Parts: sequence; C-alpha cells; structure tokens
Amino acid sequence: MTGDTPPARKPSPPARWWAPWPNRRRRPPLAEPDAPEAPASAPLLAGVREYHGSTAPLVRPIMAELAFEQRPEHLFITCVDSRVVPNIITASGPGDLFINRNVGNLVPRHGASTPDDSVAATVEYAIDVLGIRTITVCGHSNCGAMAALLAGGREVRHLTSLTRWLRHGRPSLVRFLETEPAAGRDEPPLTRLCKINVMQQLDNLLTHPWLRERFEAGELELVGLYLDLETAQVHMLDRAAGTFVLVPDEAPDGRALT
Repeated sequence: MTGDTPPARKPSPPARWWAPWPNRRRRPPLAEPDAPEAPASAPLLAGVREYHGSTAPLVRPIMAELAFEQRPEHLFITCVDSRVVPNIITASGPGDLFINRNVGNLVPRHGASTPDDSVAATVEYAIDVLGIRTITVCGHSNCGAMAALLAGGREVRHLTSLTRWLRHGRPSLVRFLETEPAAGRDEPPLTRLCKINVMQQLDNLLTHPWLRERFEAGELELVGLYLDLETAQVHMLDRAAGTFVLVPDEAPDGRALT
C-alpha cells in the first residue's frame, strides 16, 4: 500500500434480520415541534419496506416454487409469546413448518368440557391433507399462561375468552401438583410447570383416538421442545426419562448438526 492509497473501509455489518426492530432502527431525525406523532404501524411498515428491499429478491425463487403447493415436514405447536420465533430456533425457512400458535401452546383434550376445534383442525389438516408425520409441541420459560394457571387465574378473570381457554391447561396444573420435584433439581415452580405442560400437551394429543392409532402404529412421531429464553437454548424431551436435555451438537447417527 502506498501513501497515496486511502485505507480500505470496512463494510458495514449487514442488518440482522432476526434482531428486534428497536435494535436495528436508525435514530430518527428530530421532529418538528408540531409534527404529528408517527402511527403505531410505522415500525411494521418500515420492516416490510426493508423486506422488499433486501430479503424479497432473495426468497422470490423459493416463494414462486411454493406459491401453489406447500410441503411442510413438521407441525409445530407453540405459544403466541413474541419472544418465541419458530423459524429462528429451528433454522427453518418458508415451507418447512406448519405452525399453530396459541396461548400456552395448549392442545385441548378429546371430548374436553370446554369445546374448541382450532388446534384439532390444524392437526387434522396437517396429518390427513399435508401428510405430515411429526408433531412438535414447544414450550418456553417464563410463560405467562402457565403463570396465570399457578396463580389460579385471578389476574385474568376479567378476560373472559382467555379464562375459558386456560381451562385446557388444568390437566397440566393437576400433573404439576401431583409430581414431586426431581431430586437434586432446584427449579422454580413456574419452570417446572412450563416443562410439565409440554409433556401434558403431547399426552393430550394422544387422547384423540385416530391420532393415537397412528402413533402406536409408528406412523407418527411426537417431539417435545423447551426454549430457555435466558440462555436462548432449546431442550428436547426425553419421554422415557421424563426430563428435558439440551439438544446435542450431533445427531444420533454422528452427523454434526450444522
């Protein structure tokens, strides 16, 4: 390099598409004193514009291929919590996951006294129409729905629809109350309930006779996952041991999980 050559400028790091909006937002210019306040939809629409400018051209060939037919490999049932982003924690893309999100990642039991067909409808379509053979229930730490169950629903009694929905979580609470904490594990009650809830929802799936038949015939795999928000790590349910273990870096056949 000669003295006349300016030093090379380091390229700006690319915007992290997985980062929350506030972490990526440029500082706005000072507004005029009488300028109207930006609408609440502004961050959302700014995100769409960023998508159009950077991501849409990259995913357009994939989306065009999937435009008239979807071929997902997994049904993924998880919570509506904004901190749980299925495509990030599974490194998946368009067309990979058929997702059902609801408060508390609940699966109403067959014949439940409070009828609800929304989750069952998703499961039926996934299995019978899309031919999916794996159902995952993914819970997470610090779940507000589980906290409400622990508190007896007192804080949400004024929310009538939510109160009715949380009745589907009562089997998880009963199981929590009947299960002794694992020896040597000093887990907070909420953490224990969040994990037990995943186990219970997998059992709830098997209360549906047609689904249980397929599971027992080896035609269907059930997977339980638990996302620890503080560590951003995903744990997998060992159903035989009744415990959650960190998803290993290698698959059972020894291949690296990359």
